[in-house]
Amino acid sequence: MLNYKEEYDKIKNEFCGTCDLRTIELTVCGRSACFFYIDGYIDTLLFEDNILSPLKALQGDGAVTMDMLNENTQMTTPIQEIPDYVKAVSEISAGEIVLLADGAESFFRYSEKKYQLRAVAEPPVSTVLRGPREGFIEDLKTNMFLIRRRLASPKLNFEIMNVGKYTQTKIAVCFLDGVADPKIVDRIKTQIEKIDIDGIVESSYVSRYLEENKFSLFSHVGSSEKPDTVVGKILEGRVAILVDGSPAVLTLPFLMYENFQMSEDYYIKSYRASMVRIVRLFALIFSILMPGIYVALQEHHYQLFPIKYLVSVLGQITNIPLSPLLEMLFVLVIFEILNETSIRMPRYVSMALSVVGAIILGEAAVTAGLFSISSVIIVAISTVGLYCIPDEINSSSILRFAFVAVGGVLGIVGILLVMTGVLAYLCSINSYGIAYMSPFAPSLIHDWQDGPIKAQLQEFGERPYSVPTSNRTRQRTTIEQNQNESQDENNTQNQEN
Repeated sequence: MLNYKEEYDKIKNEFCGTCDLRTIELTVCGRSACFFYIDGYIDTLLFEDNILSPLKALQGDGAVTMDMLNENTQMTTPIQEIPDYVKAVSEISAGEIVLLADGAESFFRYSEKKYQLRAVAEPPVSTVLRGPREGFIEDLKTNMFLIRRRLASPKLNFEIMNVGKYTQTKIAVCFLDGVADPKIVDRIKTQIEKIDIDGIVESSYVSRYLEENKFSLFSHVGSSEKPDTVVGKILEGRVAILVDGSPAVLTLPFLMYENFQMSEDYYIKSYRASMVRIVRLFALIFSILMPGIYVALQEHHYQLFPIKYLVSVLGQITNIPLSPLLEMLFVLVIFEILNETSIRMPRYVSMALSVVGAIILGEAAVTAGLFSISSVIIVAISTVGLYCIPDEINSSSILRFAFVAVGGVLGIVGILLVMTGVLAYLCSINSYGIAYMSPFAPSLIHDWQDGPIKAQLQEFGERPYSVPTSNRTRQRTTIEQNQNESQDENNTQNQEN
C-alpha cells in the first residue's frame, strides 16, 4: 500500500523543483490524493471535465481502486496501474497524468495529451508533380497513423521501444508480418536494444547505430519523409523505423540503387520513369567526374580537347594566376560555402545571397582574372547535377573533391583507377546479409524490371529478390492471367464436347 507523504516527496525530489511540474491535491473517498502532470502536455479542459471534477464530487469513504476510478471518470484511453514511483516518474516525464492516492495498491495513469504539432504537409525535399503530397511530422502516433491509413492490414505490426537514458525516446519498428524476413526484423530490434546513450534527438542518431559499416562514405540506411514511399518499401519486405520527434523514417535493408528510385516513378508512365532514372544516373556520374576530368585534360591531356575549344580555353586561362588544380579546388570551395550559407541564412536573405554569389561574385571573379569562365560553368553544372540524388549529396561532394585532386596529379589514368576502386568497394559492401549493389552485383535479372529501365506495374509479379522476404508473390501478372483464362476456355470447350 502506498504512503501518500513518502511517495509524494519521492516524486517531487525526482523532478528537482522544476517549475513546469503541476500538482493538484484533493480528497478522493476520504483519502489524500494528488495528480501529477507536466504543464503544456495535457488537454486541461478534458482533464477538468472528465477526471478532476467527477473525483472531487465523490462522497463517502473507501479505498481508491481501478474499478472505482473507471466507474467515476470518463476516459477514451484505459486507465493503467503503475507499480512503483520510478515508473510513475517516467510516465509523468512522458506527458501522462499520474494519480497518487493514500492507501492505494498502485499509482494510476491517465492519458489526456494535447500539444502543438506541425501540420501534415509536403516535405520540402520530396516534392512531386503527381502523387500524394503528405509528409511525416515530428509526432510518432501521427506517423504511425499515416502508414496505417495506407496499409490497412492486421498484418501490419508496430513494436515500440524506449531508447535514451534521459530522453526515453519512443522508437517504433514497423513491418508486415508474413512478408518481412523475421531474421532481419529480430536483427534490427537487437541493434536498437543495444543502443546505450543519454538521448536520441533525431532518427539520424539511430541510423548511425544501425549501419554495419560504420566508416563507410555511403549511407546504408534508407530515409524518407513520404508515407507512400515507406509503405511501398514495407510491401517489398523491408522494415521501417519510426523515431518520435523526427519526420524522417528509416528503412532497412537498403540498396544503393534505391537512391535513383523516386516515388513519382510509380505514378507516371514507365517510359517516362525509365528516361528520368537514366538522367539521374548520368547526372550523378557527370557531376562527380566532370570537374576532375576537366582538370586532368588541362594538366595532362590538353591534346584531347577539340582544337576550337582548346583555343578558347587557352585564351581564358592565359592570365589566371592559379594552376588548373588549385583553380578548380578554390571554385569548389566557394560553391560549397555559398551552398551552406544559403541553407543556414533566413529565406529572404538566402535568395538574395544566391543571386549575389552566383552572378555578381562569379562575374566579378572572372572579370578580375581569378578564375576562368569554364571552371565556373563546370562547377555550377556539377553542383546542380548532384541534387538529382539528394540523399547522396554528402558522399558525392566528397568524391568530387577526391576526383579533382586525383585528376590534377595523375590525370585520366588516376581517375579510372579511383573509379575502379570505388566500384570494387561498393560491390564488397554487405549490409544485413544483402549485397549493397544488388541487383547488379551480384546480378539478379528478375529485379532489373525496376532498374534503370522500369517495367510496367502489371509485370511486377514477385517481390524483389534483392530483399529477403517470407512471401515472394506480389500479384498475378498479365501473362499468368492470360494463361489461366486460356486454360479455363479450354476446359469449358472440353466439357461442352
